[in-house]
Amino acid sequence: MMEMYSEETPKTTIKQWKQQIQFELQGTDYNDLLYKSHEGISLLPFYSSENRKVTYEVNIEAKGMISLYCSNVQHTLQRIDFWISQNVQYFFITLHYSENNWGEFLSQLPEKGVYFIDIHYLNPSIVQKLSSLIKNGGQRIFICNDCINEFLKKGKWVNSQVYDLEIVKNSISSQNPVIFIDTALYQNAGAGIIQQIAYGISQAMEYFKLIDKCNIINELKLYFKVAVGNNFMFETSKIRAFRQVAESVFETFGYNIKIFFVAESSNRWLSISKSKYNENYISLAYESAILGGADFVIPKNSMIYKKNTIEIDLNNLKQIQKIIQNRKASFLNGIYSFEAISYEIAKKSLVLFQSIEKSGGLLEQVKNHTLQRKIKEKAQEEQILFEEKLQNINFKNQFFASKEEWELYPFVKQKTEKTLVEPLIAKRLWENIEKRQLKK
Repeated sequence: MMEMYSEETPKTTIKQWKQQIQFELQGTDYNDLLYKSHEGISLLPFYSSENRKVTYEVNIEAKGMISLYCSNVQHTLQRIDFWISQNVQYFFITLHYSENNWGEFLSQLPEKGVYFIDIHYLNPSIVQKLSSLIKNGGQRIFICNDCINEFLKKGKWVNSQVYDLEIVKNSISSQNPVIFIDTALYQNAGAGIIQQIAYGISQAMEYFKLIDKCNIINELKLYFKVAVGNNFMFETSKIRAFRQVAESVFETFGYNIKIFFVAESSNRWLSISKSKYNENYISLAYESAILGGADFVIPKNSMIYKKNTIEIDLNNLKQIQKIIQNRKASFLNGIYSFEAISYEIAKKSLVLFQSIEKSGGLLEQVKNHTLQRKIKEKAQEEQILFEEKLQNINFKNQFFASKEEWELYPFVKQKTEKTLVEPLIAKRLWENIEKRQLKK
């Protein structure tokens, strides 16, 4: 694929480029070179100023962020101290188990760090106590409570819709208001890029409606957690389009709204392969996130092993930091191909978002199972395309890690528990193939 900088070097016209390509194809139809994704967006052989509908600059410089699961307070504080000694400043911390002294934990967090505290595992009474503590954390402690994400995962509310949303509303500080939206489940369940953006913004809108009625804020921060897949051009453009649509939607409300993206590699294309496949895929996802304009990038942990060693964690972080040193989102400003693809994604996403809102919003789509059905259709379409590409490959013995090597079960677990709605199920594309191979 070629980029034409026709504005700076007008020696060859766009028409002449096409004629030259058609000549070199020696009879093959030019349209055969077009790659059309299952999003309905074409990837062209070359791009010029004709393809650029709008210029949208992204000047974000990404930062590494460490994700920690905290069940032991002192152990987690020690790990935070270690990472701060490695010049890490940003942490995403999920709190487990209600019996810990979380107030003491928050008060002991080092001053040098910035902390995003995910509290959805805790019971409501603990959440309410923590909310008042976190509100006093100034600009360095942010509460993250995405109960809609949990509803989508489990198919039922922790308590009830009214109660769970009320807890979210009460946890939003008027001094430093933050709404956290986890959209990674959409990607991991097989949603298309356009669906991920539209559903993610509709999810944010459900929370925004809660606080907009209160009129207690002048400034609001929206943090979107996104999963990044393996299609470099489209995934990079996805994040740029996501930011563009989010800004255009929320700027109309009159608040000073700042939008941030926390990115991680998607599980959707990961395999239990023992080759370099996962490493290459994750590295490409990091690049897409950074060039796409993610504010924070979280290292990816192993899929079948419980814990990484410090050495592995350090290497993962260094890999991200190295990419950050050599890549900037601003590098793609003005590049016709990315601007054209981002525009197409943004346009389609905005149309879908508006359709969702007209039909009653995201939760209404979940309750009538429209969202689940649409994602399932897109996931099945992707699964068929994926398996068609691999159908003639003869995988050698030991290509996949054997059951004896697993520490974590890598396949979808079937649950029979009663739910209010059909939950969204994250499933990797490789699972069907891996199961067949492991039976041989």
